[in-house]
Amino acid sequence: MARVLVVMMPAEGHINPSLGLIKELIESGDEVVYCCTEKYRTKIEALGAQFKAYSFNEATLLNNPNMKPFEIKHPYQFLYMILKKIIQRFIPDVLNLIENETYDYIIFDSLIGWGGQILGEKLGIPTICSTSTFVFVEPLGSGSHNLKDYNEEVQELYNGIMEMSQQLASRFNVAAPSLAELSGHPGQLKIVYTSRYFQPMGDKLDDSFVFTGPSIIPRKDAPAFANESLHALYKQVVYISMGTILNKDLEFYKLCFTAFRDLPVQFILSSGKDTDLEPIAELIPDNFIIRPYVPQLEVLQCVDAFLTHAGMNSASEALYYNVPLIMLPLTSDQPRVAGRIQELGAGVILDKNNLTPDILRTAVLEVLSNDSYREHAGVIGNTLRDAGGYKRAAAAIKEFLGNRPLSATTISSLE
Repeated sequence: MARVLVVMMPAEGHINPSLGLIKELIESGDEVVYCCTEKYRTKIEALGAQFKAYSFNEATLLNNPNMKPFEIKHPYQFLYMILKKIIQRFIPDVLNLIENETYDYIIFDSLIGWGGQILGEKLGIPTICSTSTFVFVEPLGSGSHNLKDYNEEVQELYNGIMEMSQQLASRFNVAAPSLAELSGHPGQLKIVYTSRYFQPMGDKLDDSFVFTGPSIIPRKDAPAFANESLHALYKQVVYISMGTILNKDLEFYKLCFTAFRDLPVQFILSSGKDTDLEPIAELIPDNFIIRPYVPQLEVLQCVDAFLTHAGMNSASEALYYNVPLIMLPLTSDQPRVAGRIQELGAGVILDKNNLTPDILRTAVLEVLSNDSYREHAGVIGNTLRDAGGYKRAAAAIKEFLGNRPLSATTISSLE
């Protein structure tokens, strides 16, 4: 039996893909210690894992304006954010949490970046990266992103990245990384929760990238929902959800009400647990079912289209069930995910800065009336289902480790 340290960022789109893998590892006999924020304790302990809460809490992520999702105009912005807002604050908390403990290997969130390698080096164990979005085939900051093509602000970002990485390396007593190491893919093994087909330029990535498709398991915290009644009044059903962080935009919901109130379509809107809809309650049309939270996996199996922010987790779950998408990418990796889906013919992209009721309604009707979108979603869906899911991920880890329980002492003897 191996003892596994799992370190994840506190976001549904990062945690949910890991749940099936963690459950499979535990059932195979591994002891899993899962580090995240207190909010996720119940969900993780339900799998049979031990839970440790770190002090880098969700309030730090959501209430600090510098930590809110933002539109990345240059890759160095992302690298700088990882170093300053995550590694600098996060890694010391985790190291304190696991002080004097031993593990056989670590699974860490890709958003931790180089920080995952720091943890692995400090513990002297193999590193496995849990990657919940597309891989950057070309390292961040390479290719067209050349320093000479950008202004003084980008040069300052570059200088800040190199200075901070050297300070952190000294603080943690590890070797200072090069820019290529910072911007490359951390982890000796990378578990990627998509298919090689869906991944842009997937054929250029080596075998250290294991594409497993999304991790689809029942979610015990999901509320009951009467799926059988969705088609009672209307032939077609559209699901609307803008994710767990970006779901409080009442103006967008009002736009949806105006755009869709006269359509012979049933709409299901997941508004978010903390979203107050009282100010717009009187505007809700009769063809809308609104809930703070719905069992997304169950609902997606019954709908004809999905209006979404195009977060990787939500988009992958929709495509897994062959559901085409109308996408309104807002931030972070969403434009890249949406672009790939549109490129493969499984959905359409709307411009967040040029949105009217007519544009919104036309896009939804286009996807509902043109079978090619569902057909192309089905092509992607086939590759996601065939990738093997969490069982393939667990098997890849066991193969990587030599298919036998390891101890820190054993690993040290092999080095």
